[in-house]
Amino acid sequence: MYAMLRFCWLSCTLAVGGFCFLIGNYAYNILTLLGAQNRLGTVFVFASAREISPFCTGMAVAGVMGTALTADLGARRIREELDAMKVLGLDAMRVLVLPRVIAITVMTAAFNIVGVAVGVAMAMISGTVIGDTSAGSFFSVFLSNVTVPDLVGTVVKTVLIGFFIGIVCAQKGLNARGGPEGVGRAVNEAVVLCFAAVWVINFVANAVLLGLNPEMLVNR
Repeated sequence: MYAMLRFCWLSCTLAVGGFCFLIGNYAYNILTLLGAQNRLGTVFVFASAREISPFCTGMAVAGVMGTALTADLGARRIREELDAMKVLGLDAMRVLVLPRVIAITVMTAAFNIVGVAVGVAMAMISGTVIGDTSAGSFFSVFLSNVTVPDLVGTVVKTVLIGFFIGIVCAQKGLNARGGPEGVGRAVNEAVVLCFAAVWVINFVANAVLLGLNPEMLVNR
């Protein structure tokens, strides 16, 4: 977890913050045309918590730590370290894979929580510093629209994304063949699968969440 924190915090923060700042400016400009600048907080209930933060966090974790996990296990495979551990009576799944999968799962959810806060802060800057709405109206509208299922759903979604990234990258690394070229191929396959899975899991989780909690669609 500490290794993930050192390597991923900057990429996750920049990805979420940059996207939210960009979308915040677009949303504010559109709302200005409608004369509803104070509704920017409503937009970022679903823009940050439901979409941008889980998606950007999953992509950053897959691109940084997922590839590192696959490369590490793949290198151990081609150097026959895993076979040596088996001879010594050590379970590679318990010693190498399980801690890494747990770390990626937990830290993906933790990065997402921080990402939601960063995204909301960047949206507020878009509306208050660049725009002319007030921080009070932004947070008033945001807090009146955010719900418990929103917060629970974004955590569950990123737990699923992190777990999938850990399992897929570990599987690709453990089954790497063909020397360094095979490790590179395994890394490429793992990151492509994880990127695609982030899209799919994000879409399915949102569909299920909104289907079970239709009140989340109410604009308060």
